[in-house]
Amino acid sequence: MNIYFGTVARAAPVAEGGSLFKLDWDRKEIVREVPNVPVKPSLYHDPNARGNVRGVRGIRILNDEIFAADYHTVNVFNRNLDLKRRITHGLMVGLHETQIVDSSIWVTSTTLDAALKYRLEDGVLEESFWPREMPAFQQALDLEPLAIDKSIDNRTNFLERESFRGPSHLHLNAVWEFRGEVYALFHSKCCVANLTRGTIVIQDKNLKHAHNLIIEEPGVVYINDTHRTVVREYDLDSGRQLRAIDIKKMRGIKTLLLKSAARAIREMGVSFFGSKRKATAKPLYLRGLSITKDYIFAGFSPATIVRIDKSSGELVDAFFHSTDMRVCIHGLTADDQAE
Repeated sequence: MNIYFGTVARAAPVAEGGSLFKLDWDRKEIVREVPNVPVKPSLYHDPNARGNVRGVRGIRILNDEIFAADYHTVNVFNRNLDLKRRITHGLMVGLHETQIVDSSIWVTSTTLDAALKYRLEDGVLEESFWPREMPAFQQALDLEPLAIDKSIDNRTNFLERESFRGPSHLHLNAVWEFRGEVYALFHSKCCVANLTRGTIVIQDKNLKHAHNLIIEEPGVVYINDTHRTVVREYDLDSGRQLRAIDIKKMRGIKTLLLKSAARAIREMGVSFFGSKRKATAKPLYLRGLSITKDYIFAGFSPATIVRIDKSSGELVDAFFHSTDMRVCIHGLTADDQAE
């Protein structure tokens, strides 16, 4: 089985900010690495050291193509990670998670709090949701629209946090179409919303800073509780939590933390104990999720992927890519055809 995953290297120069990897899971060996820097337009400067334009985000597979998002582009590769083409658009700003539905791809323009659907063939925008402009969410969540000109190229207009952050920022970082309706995770508001109906379907304080959203039949919702390193499952109809899988308690995690902390102290000295380290080098930051028939794959920092038995919630095995807590997993997907 192959795993495709992306990294974000916090505080690194943008040119060294992350890569796309092909991993042979059975042998626990990297088959290929493709470094990533956003191009066309090129972004080599970033005022936000935590990540922002760095690294590889949502990854999806369709037939023989791998779709991997960076800050403003969905890069399309073959299975050997040779670049074939790019899909980009003036509203792709701060892309995070993605989903392929038939011949289209949903992307989250997280900076703009938008869910956008593009045709894979030619990159034409087919559908969009702007929840900050929807009266139902404005009333329920006390939101104001983002000041934006949607007719221009916005890909380099929001690099400064002050240009978009505020009490109305949803941090919409995951989107999922299920049974013909579109759902999104608003992590700053601790909720999952049905964008099609304009309703809140899950509300949980544990979703603050959460990442990833995957929904499966018969209506089971998987979300990464990022700061607590817990994969949470919810019932879509009731919004009730079904299960919480705590990765911190799994074997090998304490040893990994000790190695990571020892490395960080050697490299950072006394600054390891300062606020800068907390912003750019947070261990067990859970981000990256893939669900197969039998397993849950989840990624966290320092760059590690765990495979969890879907039925029991127990750890099966893991891949330890780095002991540097500044290196995080972001995009992650299992190659179902290779299982």
